[in-house]
Amino acid sequence: MPERAGERVGSRWLRFYPNPVTATVELAQRARALGCQVEEIGTSSRGHPLFAFHLSSATGGTGVPRLLVTGQIHAAEFVAGFVARALVERLLGGGPEARLLVQQAVVCVVPLLNPDGALRVWRRWGWVGLAGSRVTANGVDPNRNFPYVPVPGRRGWNSSSERTWSPYYRGPQPLSEPECMALARLCLREGFCAALHFHSFGGVVFFPEPDTQECARIFDVFRTVFPAHQTWCRYRPVPEPWSTLAGQLDLFLLDAFGVPSATVEVSRPSKQLVWQPHRWLHFFSLANPPDPHRWAENDVPATIAALAALLERTGGRPLKPRHPELALQVPAG
Repeated sequence: MPERAGERVGSRWLRFYPNPVTATVELAQRARALGCQVEEIGTSSRGHPLFAFHLSSATGGTGVPRLLVTGQIHAAEFVAGFVARALVERLLGGGPEARLLVQQAVVCVVPLLNPDGALRVWRRWGWVGLAGSRVTANGVDPNRNFPYVPVPGRRGWNSSSERTWSPYYRGPQPLSEPECMALARLCLREGFCAALHFHSFGGVVFFPEPDTQECARIFDVFRTVFPAHQTWCRYRPVPEPWSTLAGQLDLFLLDAFGVPSATVEVSRPSKQLVWQPHRWLHFFSLANPPDPHRWAENDVPATIAALAALLERTGGRPLKPRHPELALQVPAG
């Protein structure tokens, strides 16, 4: 059967990326062969495993500080998962900065948080629209599905919504999505001291607007250390008002567990978009550059440097949570 026109456009762009579910399973197999602890922290709505890679050569057991990195919580953001997998490869393969980090801490990487959505995008050649590019198999935006305390103030245009048709639908209740529940249980158990999440696109780093000097000092890592170690494209730090972050992972981690958490929007839109208006109809090609290896080389060294700085500035311990009652919404696994 000949390819349809839409399939040809999609296949030309998807050829730059592997199937993310297959790539994550293969990475898990390689990592286990190298002695890395790979944990299945849960399954998606459609039964796909959610893998957490616990990367460390540290000794000391439960006293070792822990850092969290996630990727591809939104379905179409393949470059986010690509960079997360590249980080695992770098931490497995060594290099002085990588070796030093895993000697001092456990770096827990969950490179694919939305496998059902990723497969939907893959099978439809990237033609999924804005909502389809974000949501789980249940139509929920997983980065709006975490517990939160409403904050007075002007809501952002992309704030969570109770409308089921919205790209930012937060679900029937917090943690309704098994993917979000699995991650929340992991955070409840591990006691991370800091977290970083790969998304795409925009070339910025988002984090909750600091409300204390201690918090500001920690998030300053994304104004100084992180961009200083990016090899060719530096991202702009953007503090976000808390009133716009309802249900998002960054604020949930900070509020519930005291974990300073930031979102790295991998890649920057190409100027060629001005002369390629057809790509605005194919969201996958907006969210994912055709050179993911180049962006991995730009962001992985910066991530390792930022994680080391976060480890130092937090002292390997989370902050005092503002709303510890949110953690009570997370049942133990």
